[in-house]
Amino acid sequence: MILKWLIFGAIVYAVYVLFFKSKNISSKSSNKSSKKDDGDSEEMVECCECGTFVATKEAFIKNGKFYCSKECMNK
Repeated sequence: MILKWLIFGAIVYAVYVLFFKSKNISSKSSNKSSKKDDGDSEEMVECCECGTFVATKEAFIKNGKFYCSKECMNK
């Protein structure tokens, strides 16, 4: 009788691992890789005038230096 319960438990555990556990592991690893692949993260640079950090897409460049605004760039 105990042997039947042990076999039944092993089968239930195997089904759990095959169908539920593997999906959780693969979804976690794909979430980590998708975070790295997202284009949402931007490189930040420091303004040469005031020291404020700004994204490179929003920064103003003059003579190879980055500025946070036109006011800083014209000082």
